[in-house]
Amino acid sequence: MMDKLKIVNLQQENIKRQQQNKEILDYLSSLKKEYKRDDNSILRKNFSNYEKYKKGITVIVPSYQGQNVIINCLKSLENQTMDKDLFDIIIVLNGESSLTLEVINQFKENHEMNNIYVYESSIANASIARNIALDNANREFILFLDDDDYLSENYLEKMYQYADYDTVVISQIVDVDQNNNKNYDNPINNQIKSVLEKEINAFSDLNMVLTINACKLIPTIKLNNLRYNEALKNGEDIVFFTEFFVKNYMNVYVIPAREQVYYYRLIRDNSVSRKQMSFEFNVNDRLRVIKLLNDLLREMKSYQNEEFDFIISKINAQSSFVKSYLEINSNERKKVFDTIREKQLSYFPYHIINRGQANKLIISYCFPPYIDTSANVMAKRIRNSGEVVDVVYNEMDRVRVKDDNTNILVEDLIEERIEISSYSSFSSWKPINDFCEEGLRKISSEKQYNEVYSRALWPGSHFLAYLFKRLHPNIKWIAEFSDPILYDIHGKERYASIDSKKFLRNVQKITKKRFKLPKVKNDNLFFWCEYLPYLFADELVFTNENQLNYMMDKFPVKKIKNIILEKVKIDRHPTLPEDFYTMYKSNYSLDESKINIAYFGNFYKTRNLNELFEGLDRLEGNVRNNFKLHIFTSKPDELQENIQKYDSRYNIAVNSYVNFLEFLNLTTKFDCLVVNDAVTKDELPINPFLPSKLSDYLGSDKKIWAIYERGSVLSSMDLHYMSELGDVNQVVRVYKEMITDAK
Repeated sequence: MMDKLKIVNLQQENIKRQQQNKEILDYLSSLKKEYKRDDNSILRKNFSNYEKYKKGITVIVPSYQGQNVIINCLKSLENQTMDKDLFDIIIVLNGESSLTLEVINQFKENHEMNNIYVYESSIANASIARNIALDNANREFILFLDDDDYLSENYLEKMYQYADYDTVVISQIVDVDQNNNKNYDNPINNQIKSVLEKEINAFSDLNMVLTINACKLIPTIKLNNLRYNEALKNGEDIVFFTEFFVKNYMNVYVIPAREQVYYYRLIRDNSVSRKQMSFEFNVNDRLRVIKLLNDLLREMKSYQNEEFDFIISKINAQSSFVKSYLEINSNERKKVFDTIREKQLSYFPYHIINRGQANKLIISYCFPPYIDTSANVMAKRIRNSGEVVDVVYNEMDRVRVKDDNTNILVEDLIEERIEISSYSSFSSWKPINDFCEEGLRKISSEKQYNEVYSRALWPGSHFLAYLFKRLHPNIKWIAEFSDPILYDIHGKERYASIDSKKFLRNVQKITKKRFKLPKVKNDNLFFWCEYLPYLFADELVFTNENQLNYMMDKFPVKKIKNIILEKVKIDRHPTLPEDFYTMYKSNYSLDESKINIAYFGNFYKTRNLNELFEGLDRLEGNVRNNFKLHIFTSKPDELQENIQKYDSRYNIAVNSYVNFLEFLNLTTKFDCLVVNDAVTKDELPINPFLPSKLSDYLGSDKKIWAIYERGSVLSSMDLHYMSELGDVNQVVRVYKEMITDAK
């Protein structure tokens, strides 16, 4: 494709030599075709495909109330050096047309321009006008010309001279203001001039000119199945030509500067490029264009080619209008982003809209689109803060599955994603250190952050945040613990060594010097993952009071308790706004005659639903049949086998996990949602865990049934139904309460 897209910028002498080349002449003879043009013409190919077209050019001119401007356009066409038998002019009047038609007919009669053909449409729409012209064009090549623009006298002759059936020919474009001042150095023309006399890649080097209507000659046969989108108020040329170039195998040829071939474009105060800023133009109209370009993206077979990048560049360019609007109307940010979300775009460049707005750096080793509870919680934190941020995270393809749908949780609030390509690990120092070193290299030294926020279950987050804080001591560091790090769910110490003596010497030295604490001879990375934030973070976030007390009391260095308490904040897992619960519509079916109860989660030795199953078994058959228990878990086959011992197995529907957005939607469909504590009473002094899914349940506006461990945070919450872990009698009571409530 690259070879096909390269412009072969031949000199006149080379073209002559090609025409005189015996091999080419022999080839033409073998086809029994002779197609001679003047000495400067490029050889034509695929003659048979063009037999239905007349030689020459169809010039297409849409005109809306153009009576005051079209005369210059017509004069430039009359003055063309090309034989008038070789070009037609199709003018399509759209909207009110009587005055313009009078001007055209008068000009046609006075100048004997019998090659002008006029069509009329009652609808004021340039796309409709161009489509009418395309339906009636019958010459080899097509040129689009606006009614207020005009051409150099040699334009059609020279464009036709360099034309070919697999080539788009491009001329220079000159801006003309209303005082007739000509600007040869406008951005588009500068791009065109920059590629003269050299080989280029059309998509990257001519991306501006490729998607405007002006200054190009196009093989008619390539437009057979392509029409302008008539629903667009503006930007229709961008969609039309983007689709044209990504779907056609085309060369692009720029006419040499010596030919002095110019398309003159009148710049008026009401032109699209000078359109007054408005929500309709800058946001709604741009999103309509972006939506159609997204449709093209979905048709691409590869995400690593020039066509894909070309479409992306066009979407990015359109989004800059949205950014401009927000810079002036920052109070309408929610309205703008709600409108973007409604379009359900597969790609939107939020990083462009948010450029220059991130004052906070998030370090979250695991982050969407990777499927992980800690990733989702961090995304919800960002959503609830409403601030634009930069995010550092690790590439986790080896250990986590991706769900690109979860990007919607935060994509509109991220300026820059900084993905680190280190080997993913929870407990190995080398990959964690690699994550830190690459993170420090990739975080921009030019940005001035006010705050760095790190969240760990994954230790790498806090280690990188610590190192970043050391480099930027005045920045505020907030460190969140999702769960205890040093001790596992059974209260046993986790251990993995830090292999770097240099790192250990440095942290031991600075902790002793700054906090006057005795030197700690400990190489356990889980110890330091807690110790460093306890000392150096400006704020410590715990998700519940039990977690704080457990971690603080269990930590080996007892002298830092007061340091911790001075900067503690209890902040439970956040709940997403209501609209996220309806973004994905689940088609999961329910029997509305039943009381439908749902549980989402895995089964462990410390967390299961045995009391729910046993409670169902204790109910009389006619009472039990009022219930349907729906379970969504990662190992449905294993669970299905385990419930065979229960009489209530027919009242239990076992399902695989669903993606996060479907999970949110499903929580709104059931009569009751079950959340349960982990069993810790035999191993831990207090239960430090609060199930994160509770925060998602709270946004569903449904009844919640908490199966709690005595003394846990869950046990103290005011939820609709409550029963203690392992107490089947209480479970039976709750089932009966549900029946009473349902009456």
